[in-house]
Amino acid sequence: MPYLLAALFLVGFGVLLWRAWERDRDVATLLKGAGLVAAGIFFTSFARSMLVYKPLMVLHLAAVLLFWYGTVRYLLRREARWPLLAAPLATMALFFVVAWLFREV
Repeated sequence: MPYLLAALFLVGFGVLLWRAWERDRDVATLLKGAGLVAAGIFFTSFARSMLVYKPLMVLHLAAVLLFWYGTVRYLLRREARWPLLAAPLATMALFFVVAWLFREV
């Protein structure tokens, strides 16, 4: 069931990208949107490796939800909110810092 929802989610983003392309015929916007969707897939899949630090994983999942909201907002309104789009990068950086500080030797 989760895979079906993910597939429908990605098809929905494909439709949003197509509508954005049909509205403006702007290749740069299409490439930015496709890059944001690819980054969102990466951020979502990275949450699985954060399972060892559960509170940080929950924070990362919240940041990923904000990222997807920012992506939809960009595709519909053409305005990018960069703090929303950079939130998963901050949690990933925090993950690597915590892993580096508390590693077992």
